[in-house]
Amino acid sequence: MQPASEQEALDLLDNLRIKYKRLDHPAIWTMNDPNAPKGVHEVKNMLLKQKKTNQFYLYLTDNPRIDFKSLADQLGIPRNRLTFASEAELAQLLGLVPGMVTPLALMHDRHHQVQVLLHRHLQSMTAIPAHPNINTATVLLSYRDLLQVLRAMGYEPSVID
Repeated sequence: MQPASEQEALDLLDNLRIKYKRLDHPAIWTMNDPNAPKGVHEVKNMLLKQKKTNQFYLYLTDNPRIDFKSLADQLGIPRNRLTFASEAELAQLLGLVPGMVTPLALMHDRHHQVQVLLHRHLQSMTAIPAHPNINTATVLLSYRDLLQVLRAMGYEPSVID
């Protein structure tokens, strides 16, 4: 698969007339990276997989500590069946590398194998940060605009606790 590009993410936002604020910064590889812009509440984006199936979950949360047991319970699967997608799966499904996971790359999930999960706390955030398919920039979107982007790509996210 062709790598996801910054331009296609920005074009998507522009074509949908989504207003966003762009922040350029040094590469951010983790939620607690010291290069993260000051004052920006980081959102963790993870591509998870149900073992031995082709069911994938893009999970967005504001919580740096993930309760995998609770998440698996909410998905109706055993905890030992939930794992991180491999680097190869991430590249094949979304055209990304670890550290750049973003909902803006879902346009690459041509067969809609990914189910989008949004933690309920995101609804109260004033701005949702997302990488535009690179980790040297962040775009800030409203929750409403994030939903509009996801729906335009054919996803109806599930809100979870």
